[in-house]
Amino acid sequence: MPAGTGRPGRAGAALPCGTCGSPGLGGRPHVSRQVGPHRHGGRVTGYGAHALRAPSGQPRAAVRESLITETADLERLCDRLADEPFVCIDTEFLSGQTFWPKLCLVQVAGPDGHGHAVDALAELDLDPLYRLLNEAPPIKVFHACRQDVGIFFLATGFVPTPLFDTQVAAMACGYGEAVSYANLAHAIADATISKADRYTDWSRRPLSPAQLAYALADVTHLPAIYRKLAGQLNSTDRWEWLDEEMETLTDPDSYRLQPEEAWRRTKLPPLPPRQQLIAQYLAAAREEMARKADRPRRWILSDEALVQIARTAPASAGELAEIRGVSDTVARGRTGSRMLAAVREGVAAPLPKAEGRPKSRHKSPAAAVLLRALLRQVAAEHGIASKLLASTEELDRMAAGDRDMPAFRGWRNRVFGQRAAALCDGRIALGVDGGKLREIPVDDPG
Repeated sequence: MPAGTGRPGRAGAALPCGTCGSPGLGGRPHVSRQVGPHRHGGRVTGYGAHALRAPSGQPRAAVRESLITETADLERLCDRLADEPFVCIDTEFLSGQTFWPKLCLVQVAGPDGHGHAVDALAELDLDPLYRLLNEAPPIKVFHACRQDVGIFFLATGFVPTPLFDTQVAAMACGYGEAVSYANLAHAIADATISKADRYTDWSRRPLSPAQLAYALADVTHLPAIYRKLAGQLNSTDRWEWLDEEMETLTDPDSYRLQPEEAWRRTKLPPLPPRQQLIAQYLAAAREEMARKADRPRRWILSDEALVQIARTAPASAGELAEIRGVSDTVARGRTGSRMLAAVREGVAAPLPKAEGRPKSRHKSPAAAVLLRALLRQVAAEHGIASKLLASTEELDRMAAGDRDMPAFRGWRNRVFGQRAAALCDGRIALGVDGGKLREIPVDDPG
């Protein structure tokens, strides 16, 4: 069943969300209220205190599997969890055959690690769950939450808050970059996560005990992971290090699918400015058609074909049909007509002004190489993933003299940015002493 068209037995099509333009999952009215994160003095706080107030101990080794298919059962669960300091959430969904993801299962666990699987395809009302996510005070704990949060944003028009992402927190606690849930569960909860049902079709019913156990394992170890990470963040006073990442993850703009921004999710090679502009118009047109048809973007037009159209700028259906991946039927149909219109728009549109960057004496790749070495050194010193300090692209911009980036603001500036600026400005040099990188002031006679 295509995403966004309702559950079996429900009549009527889903209506687009007034906030994000997406169809509400199941065609339900959107939750209209939301309680924001705990705030004190304008800053999001309370995560660590909530972790310490939560019941101590590891989740139970044997978890009774629970599948919820009735609204009354879901209401009782959500009412109980609304009084907890935090809840752990995960989802299972399908996205390969449609544009809008199809929510199939929502896994929920409280601080005791008792997991519940909410059958999103059953005849039940998910509004109690949405109220728990959007209105209730417990911290919502996810691992690598962007896709899960995106699902809920499409369904309700709101981002669950307060939000805590264990993958981001793990980067600030020295567990590496983009650490997987399985690795984190093993390192913190001494748990082994099976991958046997990794590629399950979650839309098929009934779900087997093995499938339920696999799904529930995604939340039953999260309480222990959350407590451990929150404790480390408290002891190292690193909550500020997560603020900017959490602000991005709770920003609704992070989940709105704007057609004019679709080119950023497209695999585009470096293109001349005019071809790049045409590709942007093509990507926007493809996005609109895919959304309307509820079909994957690649079913409308592949990235490869899109790039070739941008390069050749065909002016007729015949020329469009000569491009590999575009059949004569497609070229002469509605898709071809819309793509040719996008080409014309891209050809006629004025080119954006090139954004100049501050000039710097450090223009060679050597400066970027030195910055990478410094970044690794600083990350090792603080036991933090280097990605949380600066990306490879940002290092290249630093080497070109750019200072308008997160690395030169707030805690990142104190930890890394000041030292990176000193290196770029020639105020320090790098040397090796006893196998370790050493920063040497340029006026130091030693």
